[in-house]
Amino acid sequence: MAVNNPMGDHFNPPSNLSQDFEEYNFEDLEVDELFWQTNKPKTGEGSIPWRKVSLTEGRNLKTQKIYNFQGRTKVFQKI
Repeated sequence: MAVNNPMGDHFNPPSNLSQDFEEYNFEDLEVDELFWQTNKPKTGEGSIPWRKVSLTEGRNLKTQKIYNFQGRTKVFQKI
């Protein structure tokens, strides 16, 4: 028989302020797409967005410096 437990019977959905990210390989992104290096945007360096500028390069949008990326590097995009 089911037990009624009002304190334990609740639905706790994720906050509507949370951001969803999807994981990709760097090589799968199109040129000029935004990406992040982590799926936790509130943590230091992970909160900086990047833009893919060529097949092997990405631009840090905070410092405006261009860095090389391997094709299989895991990156994240907001959904």
